[in-house]
Amino acid sequence: MSRIKTIFAALALSIAAPGLAQAATVSIRDNPDNGGSVFATGFNRSFSIQYEGNNRSVQAGVFSLQYNEGDGWVDFNTFCLQLSEYLSLPRDHERVAGVEYFASADDRNALGVLYGSLMTTDYVFKNATTAAAAQAVIWEIAEDGASAFDLAAGDFKLFTAAVLTEANALWALIISGDFASSSFDVFAARGTQDLITSSVPIPGALPLLLSGLAGFGFASRRQRRTA
Repeated sequence: MSRIKTIFAALALSIAAPGLAQAATVSIRDNPDNGGSVFATGFNRSFSIQYEGNNRSVQAGVFSLQYNEGDGWVDFNTFCLQLSEYLSLPRDHERVAGVEYFASADDRNALGVLYGSLMTTDYVFKNATTAAAAQAVIWEIAEDGASAFDLAAGDFKLFTAAVLTEANALWALIISGDFASSSFDVFAARGTQDLITSSVPIPGALPLLLSGLAGFGFASRRQRRTA
């Protein structure tokens, strides 16, 4: 059983326990404008992996979906957490805080940096390979843990050279200390993939704006360090 499945099983019990706050229900579907592909953004590609001892080829990258929490459908971009599930939509999910879903502070911090600072056209949204690399980083954290991050060892291994290079580059940025970690949520459901997202899900057009803001913030930190 993967680390995520173990954590989610415990989480499901806590959500169902009497007297505890219920997680918010979120309806999630494919974006009708996608033309039948959840990868309509083009930020995806195939690469070779090994998962729990089995070699396979996967198509991975940025899902372009819509969510509805009762106020209408909203476009958002997301990644999945589980290699053991297939994406099955439409489906109701539960919005769960990352701090509740991930027991490890190292995992939460690494994913918080990825979502808080690197979801921009300078990094993850640069091209299909960098987007696929981000998915690989998320799978590695989910399956083997940030404290044991090694794309050549553990339950999850990555073989495709171009994606591996970009994934290791993203990981170097995550652990560099130059980027802040932000809170994030998980859309969790049984019988389909759990989806990771920022506490306010990233709309389809937002990475273009965030790219400039992230660059400005990084330059400001650099200036403060050298002042």
